[in-house]
Amino acid sequence: MELSVSGVVVAVVGFAIAFGISRAMAAVLRKRRQARGEAAAQASQSRQVRRAQARKNQR
Repeated sequence: MELSVSGVVVAVVGFAIAFGISRAMAAVLRKRRQARGEAAAQASQSRQVRRAQARKNQR
């Protein structure tokens, strides 16, 4: 079985494109997950601040 150079080049380029797309998708998902986590942390911190202020105002 003979491998043609053009077939190998096409396979390598296709793999490189697929690998690049998968890395880009992973980066986007990672950033989205991180942003969601930061928003949740900020919301919980705000909740804690509101609770502390409510306790302070009850005194």
